[in-house]
Amino acid sequence: MTNTQPDILSVPLPQNAHRWAEEFAAEQDNPQKGKQVYLNTLAVYAVHSYLKWLNIETALNQGDSWHRGLRAIFDVADLVLPGVGKLECRPALPGEVAIVLPANMTQDRIGYVAVQFSQKLDYVELLGFLPTAAMAESPQILEIAQLQSFDTLFEIIHRRSLLVNLRQWMTGIFQPDWQSPDLVFASNFRSISTTTRPATNSISRAKVIDLGRQVLLLVQLTPTNSEVFDIRLRVYPGDDAIHLPASLQLIVLDAAGNTSMEAQARSADDWMQLEFSCEHEEKFSVKIVLGETSLIEKFVV
Repeated sequence: MTNTQPDILSVPLPQNAHRWAEEFAAEQDNPQKGKQVYLNTLAVYAVHSYLKWLNIETALNQGDSWHRGLRAIFDVADLVLPGVGKLECRPALPGEVAIVLPANMTQDRIGYVAVQFSQKLDYVELLGFLPTAAMAESPQILEIAQLQSFDTLFEIIHRRSLLVNLRQWMTGIFQPDWQSPDLVFASNFRSISTTTRPATNSISRAKVIDLGRQVLLLVQLTPTNSEVFDIRLRVYPGDDAIHLPASLQLIVLDAAGNTSMEAQARSADDWMQLEFSCEHEEKFSVKIVLGETSLIEKFVV
């Protein structure tokens, strides 16, 4: 069972972290902005150090907080987890019970980590983690009392990092969360016969995706006469909704994480689709985005 109560974690701040913070702060136009950048940089570095110690991959220099122009304009404290998403690492001052989040956050966030500083700035305390979906009612306020255990974060990272082997589907091996479309669509008003036009040698599996609102992702795999597989992705509304949420995005990423193709739902769409082909051992990811919430499924053929 997951422990939802946060354990406060102490993380030392090495001189290297302060050097980055001093360099970034010195670039700013006024002391107030310099202090903001200084604390943001230390907060991001502290979370990076903690995850690195746990052998969780981070990309410290890929976030907006490490981009000179963006940190000068915006209040950014994000840390990129490759293939997973972004964490927002927000500084917390002693005695604070809530953190006001900047209104300019437009990038996807996995969730938020509250980072409290010591008086001497030689270490910080990671107070806990809160998933983005848990902040829907007050998107600009991070309540310290709402913070959850980092186990919640680790579960999200693990779930988003799983690699689905599609070639195994051809031999009847499936991950438990990828089920027969008949089962997944059983609670939906559509019958499976209206959702696909399967070829005789196709294999289809479906999964419920929870982005605050549920949608149904269907993946259809069709081998050709060569080492190439045709792949069809379809997304349908869940929760017995008639239409997809407006602005829902379906994105295919290549092995390097670059966008290969994408589709976006309009207000009256009841499904959307992308089709493409992959060769044996080729990797790709499917990203589904709704507002500030996203989920990535990784595949290898």
